[in-house]
Amino acid sequence: MKAKWSVRDWVYIGLFGALWGAAEMTLGSVLHIMFPPVANTFVVGVIMASLGCVIALCGRVFVPHRGSVLLIGVITTILKAFSLGGIKIGPMVAIMAESLLMEAGLLILPAASAAGFALAGMLALSWNFFHRFIMMWLLFGTDFMEVGIKMAKSGSRVLGMNEELLLPILGVLLLIRMAAGLAAGLLARILGRGVAGRLVREGS
Repeated sequence: MKAKWSVRDWVYIGLFGALWGAAEMTLGSVLHIMFPPVANTFVVGVIMASLGCVIALCGRVFVPHRGSVLLIGVITTILKAFSLGGIKIGPMVAIMAESLLMEAGLLILPAASAAGFALAGMLALSWNFFHRFIMMWLLFGTDFMEVGIKMAKSGSRVLGMNEELLLPILGVLLLIRMAAGLAAGLLARILGRGVAGRLVREGS
């Protein structure tokens, strides 16, 4: 028997979707100004994806139903479409893909477990790596190798590695994202459970 969604559940969905959307529209713009163009794709991408992961997975703690993270992502995507920069397909696709991957992680492992949240975060942040390959191919027909070379060149400057080490650089960039996702997933679970528990205590 499927659990029914309460009005409170829908309120939380809207709240966490709005929080993620607000972060995308405000903090994302500020970070793009703070960091140089070379670091934008990597540094800003990791920060914003990690923050989105924390917010969405905190929402899952408050609304422990399948599909809640995806719905939070849908609201965030809608809000992103109304941001000052106008409709940008890339970020909107990224938000939806990250939401879907978080849901997948919570389906593969027990949703309430630390491992489930960690996997959800790792999968979401992994998309941050593959996103550029897929979007450049879909929108401009750019070859994966060309995208990889450009990513390695910019990554070499951020990491301080020789740009000729193509595969090691790409591997490090992916591993950093996965580590950030793991940390974001676990942090979301800790924060969500802590805040939820405090609300219950204060309401009792």
